[in-house]
Amino acid sequence: MLKRNTIAAVLAALILILPFAGSGALGAQSELQEDDGAFYFGSIILSILHFPLKLATCVGTQATGAVAYVATYDVHGHYDGGTYGRDIGETARRSCTGAWLITPTQVKRDYGE
Repeated sequence: MLKRNTIAAVLAALILILPFAGSGALGAQSELQEDDGAFYFGSIILSILHFPLKLATCVGTQATGAVAYVATYDVHGHYDGGTYGRDIGETARRSCTGAWLITPTQVKRDYGE
C-alpha cells in the first residue's frame, strides 16, 4: 500500500503539471486563454480521480495477464494457429495505453459549449 507521502507527492505533481499539458503543442493555448479557468479546474479534479483508477487497472491487468499467460502457455487459440498469449498480451498492453491525465482541452471538448 502506498504511503500518504507518496500519494501526496503524486497529487501535487498532477496539480503542478496539468495546466501545461493542454497548451502550446496542440495550439489550444489561445482558445484556453479566453476561458475563465473552469476547464483547468475540471481537468485537475478529473485527473485526480482518473489517474489512480487508470493505475489500478493497468497494474491489475498486467498481473492478471501474467497469470493467464502462464496458465495458457502454448495453448492454441482460435485464430490462424496462434496462441492465447498474443491476445492476453494485447489486452494487457491496451489497459496501460491512452491518456493518463485529462487535459483542459478534453474537458472543454466533452463538457464545454
